[in-house]
Amino acid sequence: MMSVLPLEEISVAALTRRCKVHRQTFYYHFNDIYDLLALVFLDEKIPHIDECHNSQEMITCIFNYYISNQSFIDGTINSAAKDLFSEFIYNTCYRMFNRFINNLSESKRINLNEKKNIVRYRAFAYSNSIVYYLSTHKSKTLDGMLMCFSFENDENMRKEILDLLDYKWRNKM
Repeated sequence: MMSVLPLEEISVAALTRRCKVHRQTFYYHFNDIYDLLALVFLDEKIPHIDECHNSQEMITCIFNYYISNQSFIDGTINSAAKDLFSEFIYNTCYRMFNRFINNLSESKRINLNEKKNIVRYRAFAYSNSIVYYLSTHKSKTLDGMLMCFSFENDENMRKEILDLLDYKWRNKM
């Protein structure tokens, strides 16, 4: 329905009619349409995302997911439920950067809280840039999305860890 109507114009009555279920059944499981959408994003997985080895592959998977679900995602981004999609992308980026950082030998020299700080920072920056790109560009391409991160590479995370270790070493003296 979101491919033809804005989310705010989709009523529970119309949705339940189309799905051939009773309204009471819907309300037994959900408070409103936004509750349903939240569940969709909680259960959603981006295909092949767990096979990614770096941020460029991660962005490529996210972009391919967007293309496969464009009308649904655009409908979500252009509604009051934009935060649900943003949180979904943030959680995906967080999970991936957590895996990436744990694969770096240098990360064994920093504590869990320091790792989480680096991962949160990167997940926040990437997810916000991705959602911003998808919500503001009329013509969306993989190259265009990747250009949002042209200043960034996977060695930067290693450098962040080394900078942190250097900072800690200097402050001990």
